[in-house]
Amino acid sequence: MERDQARRDTGRALLEFQGAVFGALVIVGTAVLLSQPAALNPFLYAAGAGIITVITVITLIWHNRPGLQRFAVLLPLLDLLGIRLTAHAEDATLSGGALLLILPMIWIAYSFGVRGVLAGVALLVVTSPVGLLQAYGGDMEPGNFTRIVAYPLTLLILAGAAGVSGARIRRKKVQLAAQTALTEQAVQARDDLIEAVTHELRTPLTSILGNAELVLHTNDAPAVERRVGVIVRNAEQMDTILADLLLARSTGTALLGLHITATDVRGLIENCVAASRTAADARGVSIDVIASDTLWADVDPNRIRQVFDNLLTNAIKYNRVGGTVVVSETRTVTMATFAVTDTGCGIAPTDHARVFEPYYRTESARRSSQDGSGLGLGISRDIARQHGGDLRLVESSARGSRFELTLSLAPAGHEDTVWTRE
Repeated sequence: MERDQARRDTGRALLEFQGAVFGALVIVGTAVLLSQPAALNPFLYAAGAGIITVITVITLIWHNRPGLQRFAVLLPLLDLLGIRLTAHAEDATLSGGALLLILPMIWIAYSFGVRGVLAGVALLVVTSPVGLLQAYGGDMEPGNFTRIVAYPLTLLILAGAAGVSGARIRRKKVQLAAQTALTEQAVQARDDLIEAVTHELRTPLTSILGNAELVLHTNDAPAVERRVGVIVRNAEQMDTILADLLLARSTGTALLGLHITATDVRGLIENCVAASRTAADARGVSIDVIASDTLWADVDPNRIRQVFDNLLTNAIKYNRVGGTVVVSETRTVTMATFAVTDTGCGIAPTDHARVFEPYYRTESARRSSQDGSGLGLGISRDIARQHGGDLRLVESSARGSRFELTLSLAPAGHEDTVWTRE
């Protein structure tokens, strides 16, 4: 978008410049034809005016094309050549028509700097009459001072001033572009943080509302106690996320920090399953956990819980009614792999490579009646990678999908506990 706008601005500037040169040629040419038609060389004048006319027509037709803009410096140089020919046609080395040289020289100096000016001066010297060049080596007639000294010096002074102004404006544009980029990055980081936190707050809030509604409609004391426990844990998770948001705001970063501690991941999974139970029951989805009774890992429990919450929420949301979700675990000496498998509609092969892209929703998700922002899987993978692990889509078909989360295991011998199971 920015590149297209810059191209349009350049094309418009080229067109405006060439229009000014052509308009000035018409005005000066009319004056010359009315004042001294007998002294005019019509063929030479027509050649010079023809060059400017052709350049004007080309600019008018193709001013927005990148190919023409890449050779933008050639346009004023050709204008210089055309103006030089019209001046020679007046049978005078520097006459009224030669005053038009100011326009392309100032444009060249302003737009292209010192190198452009040197190219323009070289072109003027090459196309100067021999008599003019010889005049600099002999006695100068008083009437020729303005023509061969004052006018060229004035032209160079104006070109120098235009070059300095152009260089200053280009520097300001670079500084402004850099500041704009930083501002856009800051705004994008803020928006990403707000969207990520909003997405992560939705899951515990849904669990709180669902369990609170069940508490209102039951008199079973054990069930009420269990539901209240789920509400408290999810409220604590929301409090942690909000604290991270305030911390990120105060430190100016969009990344939520990690608070690593030895965590019983099996207990963490059980709490996530309990929080998802209301949504699962509403769709008749059963959740089975096949994992070690105790499994320790050095992780941020709140962040990893977000990962499991996202995986379980998706597995339930996009599952068939009456389907199943299985959370299983395998391990090596140093790594544990947690698989979340569902019996849902699956993900098309063309979508496999994009499921972790921000805001991307698969075709099956878009066809379903379930709402979603397309942020959860991307956030979850970022969290897993922050922990030195990963989150992958291992397989998906019409029979369901399987996501695997890998985490490093904590050293054996931990006695403390972070998550407890109800």
